[in-house]
Amino acid sequence: MADKKEYQAWSASPPAYPQAQSQSGQDLTQNTDWNYSIFYCFTPGSVCLTSCCLPCLTFGKTQARVKNPTLSNFSYCNSDCGLFTCLGLVWSHWILQTIRRSELRQQFGIKGNCCGDCCAVFWCSCCAIIQEEMEAELRTRPAAQTAYQPISGMAYPQ
Repeated sequence: MADKKEYQAWSASPPAYPQAQSQSGQDLTQNTDWNYSIFYCFTPGSVCLTSCCLPCLTFGKTQARVKNPTLSNFSYCNSDCGLFTCLGLVWSHWILQTIRRSELRQQFGIKGNCCGDCCAVFWCSCCAIIQEEMEAELRTRPAAQTAYQPISGMAYPQ
């Protein structure tokens, strides 16, 4: 169902047309709070495992999803992943992640501030990466934003 808060690693359908928007879809995509808690980081297991072992991959995927929700030209070897990895070698990846978390929050209208972003990223980086990926997936999901409604009353003359 489109209005559920269930993580989908890849877009299941092409973008929908902006004809109608369900109330529960609006509640999910226009919520000013995070839809997922920062401590909701163990589900799904695949995202948890990837984010804990190779956080650069999840970070790169999240940034690609924000730029292109369909992930049509997505590659795990992207510039955001590379930059995150290089900064991680000198323990500075949290600076980039704080900046991108703030940008994500502003783009989706989520309440918060830079200090909160910095603390979340610095003290619980993997949980923050998972929260950002799940939130970006939910808010850019075409089915949650709109639902196609066929025009009624159209029929062939008899």
